[in-house]
Amino acid sequence: MLDTVSGRKHEAIAQAALTLFASDGYERTSVDAIAAEAGVSKRPIYSHYGDKENLFLSVVRDTYEGRLARIAEIVDRTTWERDLRCSLTDCVTEITRSIARAPERSTLARLLITEAPHFPSLIDLMHTRAVTPLIAAPLASLGGAGRLAISDATQAAEHLAALTFDQVNSRSLMGTLPLSDAETNRLIASGVRVFLRAYNPVG
Repeated sequence: MLDTVSGRKHEAIAQAALTLFASDGYERTSVDAIAAEAGVSKRPIYSHYGDKENLFLSVVRDTYEGRLARIAEIVDRTTWERDLRCSLTDCVTEITRSIARAPERSTLARLLITEAPHFPSLIDLMHTRAVTPLIAAPLASLGGAGRLAISDATQAAEHLAALTFDQVNSRSLMGTLPLSDAETNRLIASGVRVFLRAYNPVG
């Protein structure tokens, strides 16, 4: 239960676990090492998480969902009533920068790539809690209002992501190579332009 660990101690454990799992891998990371890194005994770790596997899955899930919560906030505060090219460009750019500047970005990417084959639930996490459903909701509304020619909002969101986020990720090798703001902006602007051309309601 959450009340068995104070908020500050819980945060220290989660950060230590995320760091060590990413640097040493799941198998080589011990609960002893996590406790030492967090500056706690093993007891609160076991009392809160039960075992190392549940600790690992909980930390990855919480970190990933924290990222999605930040993205949802960006989508919610986007003003969609104005020029669509500006709205989409601003929204996608802010999401991209939020992800790029998140301190856990490379850590989370490494964990998902290296450990997902051993933990199918991580793959389910990425599929069921992806970014595209967050973007699909406003796109569906825009389609309903006749501002975009959209029959499948989820597919449209996937197309937008492929033309923007995926281009930035590919060019930066998932954030491992530096990408200038100018290059990021160029990729996003190009992707949005192609997306609007494809979903233009007047053909």
